[in-house]
Amino acid sequence: MKDKTSSGERRGTRTLIATAAAATALVATACSSTTADPAPAEAERPRVGIVLGGGGETGIAWQTGVLAALGNQAQLTPDVVDVVVGTSAGALAGSYFSAGLDLNQLVEKERSGDVKTAPVAAGGGMSAIPTEIIAALGSTEGTIEERGRAVGTLAMKAPVPISSADFVAYVGTMLPGADWPELDFRPTSVTAETGKTVLWKRTDGVPLAAAVASSAAVPGFLPTVEINGQHYTDAPRTSFAADLVAEKDLDAIIYIGMPTPNLSNTVEEEALNKLEAGGLQVIRITGGPDAPELIREALDPKIRPRAVEIGLRDGAAAAASVAKILHR
Repeated sequence: MKDKTSSGERRGTRTLIATAAAATALVATACSSTTADPAPAEAERPRVGIVLGGGGETGIAWQTGVLAALGNQAQLTPDVVDVVVGTSAGALAGSYFSAGLDLNQLVEKERSGDVKTAPVAAGGGMSAIPTEIIAALGSTEGTIEERGRAVGTLAMKAPVPISSADFVAYVGTMLPGADWPELDFRPTSVTAETGKTVLWKRTDGVPLAAAVASSAAVPGFLPTVEINGQHYTDAPRTSFAADLVAEKDLDAIIYIGMPTPNLSNTVEEEALNKLEAGGLQVIRITGGPDAPELIREALDPKIRPRAVEIGLRDGAAAAASVAKILHR
C-alpha cells in the first residue's frame, strides 16, 4: 500500500526525533560530568605534616641537611606539605623550609661556617646549662606539664647574659623575614609559669621572631621569652601529634629529630606508634650512628659543618620512603 504521509510531515517527524536524541545526549553528558572523579592531581595528593625536633646548634645544621636532601631526592617542598611544626632547632630549620628558602644554598653556608649562631657563647657541649636545670630536664617525676613548670621556674630565675628583648631581636636577624610564611608553620614552646605546651601559629598575632625565640630559649643558657605577660622556654613538651593529625586531617607525618631529651624532650615515639597503628603513615628520621656525637656537642657551633654533611646523608637514606608517600 502506498504511504500517504506527506514529505513535510516526514521531515517534521525526523526533526522531532533528532531533537529528542540531541536533548538526551546533552542530559547524559551533563550527568556524566557531574559524577566524574575530581582532577586527580589535587584529589590524590596526601595531606602531609612535618615535625622537627630539637638539637641545638648541630640540630639546625643537621635538619637543614636532611631537608635539603629530601627536597633534592624526594621533591619534598612546601607546596606538598600542609603543616610544619618545629621545636627549638626545628623552629629555625622549619622557618627556613616553610619560607621556601634555597636549602642547597643554606647547606653551602653551613659547610663554610657562614651562619649565625647563638647570641651567647656556649663554651662547647652541654656544660653551658646549669646542672640543676640539666637534672630537671632529664627528670621523669610527675607529669610532663609538672616537669615543664619545674624547668620554667628555674629558667626564669637563672642568670643569663642577654635580655629577652635582645634575644628576640637577634633571632629576627636569623629568620628569612619578619612575616609568617604562607605555609602553616607552628613553632612550639612551653609556658614557664604553667608548664603548658603551646604551638604558635600565624593567627595568634605573635611576632614570628618572638615565637621562634621562645621555642629555642634553652633554659639556663638563653633567657625565657616574654610574650603577652607570660614567659616561655625550651622545656619538655606534651604530645601534640594526635591533635595535629586530627585538626589537619593528615595522611602522613615525617618526623625529623634526634633524641635530645635534655634539650627539648620532643620525640613522640609513643604517640607516633599509636597513630601508625591506626593507619597514619609515619616516616622517622632520627639520626644514624653519628647522632650521639651531634647530641653531645649540641651547643657547639664548630660542629655544624660536620652536622650538615651527616644530615645530607641521613636525608638521602630516607628519600625513597618519603617519595613513596608524596607521590603515591
